[in-house]
Amino acid sequence: MNLIQEYIKQTPMQLNKIIEGSKNLFSNVSKLGVEKIIITGSGTSYHSGAQMQQIMRVKSGIEVNSYYPFQVTKELFNKNYKKTLFIGISQGGSSFSTFDAMKIAKENGCIIATMAGEKNAYIDQLADEILTVNIGEEKAGAKTKGYYATKLNLLLLAEYIGLENGTLSEKEFNDDINDVKSTLGLFSTAYNRALDWVEQNKESLANADNIRIVGPSNAYGDTLEGALKILETCRIPVTGYEFNEFIHGIYNAIDEKSTVIFIDDGNEPRLNKMLEVLGQWSNELYVIDFSNNKDSHRVGYGIEVKDELKTFIFPLACQIMASILPELKNIDPSTPKDTKFHMELGSKKFNH
Repeated sequence: MNLIQEYIKQTPMQLNKIIEGSKNLFSNVSKLGVEKIIITGSGTSYHSGAQMQQIMRVKSGIEVNSYYPFQVTKELFNKNYKKTLFIGISQGGSSFSTFDAMKIAKENGCIIATMAGEKNAYIDQLADEILTVNIGEEKAGAKTKGYYATKLNLLLLAEYIGLENGTLSEKEFNDDINDVKSTLGLFSTAYNRALDWVEQNKESLANADNIRIVGPSNAYGDTLEGALKILETCRIPVTGYEFNEFIHGIYNAIDEKSTVIFIDDGNEPRLNKMLEVLGQWSNELYVIDFSNNKDSHRVGYGIEVKDELKTFIFPLACQIMASILPELKNIDPSTPKDTKFHMELGSKKFNH
């Protein structure tokens, strides 16, 4: 078992710790009367916000939007933003682009919050509210545990705001927390099924020339994250698309060298037709879903989870691929290709 797999298996335990500490963490920020939330971050951090923004809108009852740092400009703030919570996310806590976006938001009157994966992070110096994500140790370059932990931190923030402003009743709040705990209780079952499937099919998967990950809108952040994890560890071209965006032109690039992995939440009636059409050009088509099915081209997690919480399970198959397939190429998936990259590029305060 390599380092990434160890961190994935630690995920349920760490996420339960986050739930246990959430009341204290969000006690102050939930009482600020926040009327809008803006989330920013790069890579895995951005994917966390993109994935959680819709459920955060539902639970908090307020507007929530996620942006890449380069999209945050002074023109974005064209009115009074004193009741806007601007959250900068950085797994290592030292991203300059996230820091710069936070400065713009602060200059325009936002309440600044940070969600870093460690305490006393570089980005915390700008924060009014420090909402550290209790990730625990994660030294692998490709983050997995941190992705789930950040998503849960965002969800819990929305839950506490919703409870405070009346969007959620106390019963609804407690039911939501119990649903998350129940989902985490099924995590190991899903992990083992995905691990077995990847092990059985790793030879063909490792030979992929290029990969497309295609998912529904409800799993867009997970789709992007799955693509990033496989790309950064296998070091081949991998891209992620929402189902309808894939239809608009991307399909033209599919040929006999292409591998396409579909994330299926059960709400896309055109998936079978898509598989039929693409099957004319490629034999390497795969589906990830929650069914009990498991064959060489489909991995079903075999568990029942509420639709809004499938995000705490869906990434598993791609993350496990990212941990196993590189080893067949003599690549250590836990170590970046250039361990000094961020220092050389000047993109982070620290090289993690």
